[in-house]
Amino acid sequence: MSRLDSHIQQKIAQRDSIDLAARWLGDRGDLIIEFGLGNGRSYSHLLERFPGREIFCFDRVEHAHPRSRPPADHLILGEFPAVLDDPALHRRFARQVMLLHVDVGSGGPEDEIVPEQVIERTHGWLAPGAVVLSDQELTLDPAWRLTRIIARSEVQHAERYHVYRGVEAAGC
Repeated sequence: MSRLDSHIQQKIAQRDSIDLAARWLGDRGDLIIEFGLGNGRSYSHLLERFPGREIFCFDRVEHAHPRSRPPADHLILGEFPAVLDDPALHRRFARQVMLLHVDVGSGGPEDEIVPEQVIERTHGWLAPGAVVLSDQELTLDPAWRLTRIIARSEVQHAERYHVYRGVEAAGC
């Protein structure tokens, strides 16, 4: 498969996974956190699928398209491990996040390390029944009470994007 076809499949799976999370989470008013703002395409999609919700974005540097950029007070920049060592962030987001979107893959060796660093430092932010979406498969501590969902009937190319759901919400 060409790299272009692979990229297209991943983007379709990403879109479908966000849409699935929007159906699952409905009108919940908790926060949305995105790691890997990039040029703002997925942020734009999150805004449409979760109207009126507060969305915070993290990235190493800011290079989003002006129409797909969060307000300055909702954009946190810097290397993730250093930024996520800020105790004020942990107090602010603790048990308040309904959707954690981790899309930090760049095609390099850090793709396996960075998502793990993010989830290790943010699992305490997740509200009961939260959803985690990731471009990379995550190794999760069972105590975090998240389970991987393979939603082949709802997500095209489901193997290309990883959907995790808080077990408290599994029966919903």
